[in-house]
Amino acid sequence: MLVCDTCGRPAAETVMLRTSKGNRQRDYCNEHLDELLAPSRAPKRGRRPGSAGAKASSTTKARKPNAKRTAKKKAVTGRKRTGA
Repeated sequence: MLVCDTCGRPAAETVMLRTSKGNRQRDYCNEHLDELLAPSRAPKRGRRPGSAGAKASSTTKARKPNAKRTAKKKAVTGRKRTGA
């Protein structure tokens, strides 16, 4: 039988908490579960800005290749090394 981790009454739900230090589970009775959920909100749909793949979309125009990146470097000949 699960009991509320706060008050010891029978638990109604087990909640998974994700933090930077790891995942945790807590059991809550109806009263404490309502207190926990009162200020919360549902997550928004879609990806967060800056997440992988969020910047690339089908409506984005394809970039033209950069001339500096595609041009082959010319070999420099006829120079002599000088120095110590």
